[in-house]
This record gives sequence, structure tokens and C-alpha cells, in this order.
Amino acid sequence: MIALDSHYTMGRLHWYCQDYVFQGGEPFPHIILADGCSASPNSDIGARLLVLNARRELARFARVAADEAQRTALHWRLGRRIVRRAARQAHDLGLNPEVLDATLLIAWCDGSLVRVHLYGDGCIVTRRADRQLAAIQVDYAENAPYYLSYLLDAERNVFYQEAIGDSAVAQSISDLSGAAEIKKRHGPFDNPLVFSFDLNVFPLVAVATDGLGSFVQAQTQQRVPLLNVLPTILNFDRFEETFVRERLEKALAELGEQMMFNVDDISLGVFARKA
Repeated sequence: MIALDSHYTMGRLHWYCQDYVFQGGEPFPHIILADGCSASPNSDIGARLLVLNARRELARFARVAADEAQRTALHWRLGRRIVRRAARQAHDLGLNPEVLDATLLIAWCDGSLVRVHLYGDGCIVTRRADRQLAAIQVDYAENAPYYLSYLLDAERNVFYQEAIGDSAVAQSISDLSGAAEIKKRHGPFDNPLVFSFDLNVFPLVAVATDGLGSFVQAQTQQRVPLLNVLPTILNFDRFEETFVRERLEKALAELGEQMMFNVDDISLGVFARKA
């Protein structure tokens, strides 16, 4: 039995939420989330368009899921289909293509495997049966994620590569363990981000926007390490119905009592294997 739930909430420094998340059980359990760019007007609308169009492409993603190499090879082709469809819809609404400046994370359950495609920055957290936590954080140089929208405009694509410095190492992937060890590796800005996790090994797999790592200690103004807040956020006592929403709301209140607040929007989705 697989349980899943998701929720998104606004960051303390935002006037409105630019994240969006959608979950469903058909054609298979899935969670899709997006994070709009604060500097791009109406990117909250673009985030929704990307998520809803990604949902329409789920079956196409799943058809190549059995072969990891093929999934990686088709990563950008699938992403291009999503953003092109979303761009046509944005045009019909009279919106600028820049509204699609948003990260996108697509996760679904294929048997016991949770498959993840990530376009831009974000976070994946796993928890073993012994409750040991580990996380993968994806970041980009100059805090500038590579958006699917750049595939629509050759000039913006070139400008992006110039703005981030050495584009061959602009993408950063950090592996964090429960012992706070960090192994960081760098790659090209357009390196395909494709992951798989076995729920038999990791009974809990969570996916999130980068806001999960945005907690700040109000008294010191220092960033709180991600591993310091994960035990509170993922402290589920049940996996029924709206378990993510209920836990996230409680966790934010508990962390707030310790003067720790998320300054960025958070979207969080969880796949959990029931005992």
C-alpha cells in the first residue's frame, strides 16, 4: 500500500505564493510541483500551466521508465513538449512567455519505485526504515535555475549561459546524510536530473521545491541547515488523507516557536509505503 499527499505554503518574505503542486492516483500515483521565479511577473500562473501540462505527459514519461538510460536521454525532449504546450496556452491568455520561468519536478510511483524528473533546483529526501534521513539538494550558480522556458528562446538561452559563468559546472548536486556529511558534485547547467528510489529500501520519499531549505533563524539571521529541520517536518505519525498538509502546518508552528521561519514558498509531496 502506497500513501501520498502534498501541500504548498507561502514564504515569509513573499506577498503571494508562486509555488504550485498537484497530486493524483491515475494513471498511477504521482506528485508534480513547480516554483515560479520571483523576478518574473505572473510566474505563479506559469507554474500551474507547467504542472498541469506535465500531468498530461505522465503516461509518456512512464513508457520509458523501465530503461534508466533512455529516460535520461529523453529528459529534455519530454520537458520541451511540456513547455511548448504551456507556451501556447500562455499566448492564448495574452501572457508573456516569461510567465513560464519556473522550476518543475515530476514524481510518480512505478510499482515500488519512485521515479523523479527535475527541471531546475529542488530537493529530494529519503528516509530508511530506521528513520535515517538523507537528502539531495540541487542548486545552480548565481542562484539561477535553468528553466524550461529558456528552451523557447535561443537568445535567452545564450544569455543565461553567459550570466552563470562557467556553464560546464553551473549545476550543483549535494548529497546530505543524517550525519550532516555533504558530498557535492558539479555538472553542466543542462545535465538531466533523473532519479529513482525503491520504497522497499526507503519507505518514505519526499520531493520539494528549494523553499524547504530556506529556513532562517530570526535572531541570528543565519540560514538553518536543511538536516536540522527535516526531522520536524517529516515527523509523521500516520499516513492517512491529508497527512502532509497537517504535518507541515504543525511543523511550521513548532519551528516558529524556535524562531525559525521559511522565507521562501514551500511545496512538499510525500510517497510513503504503509507497513
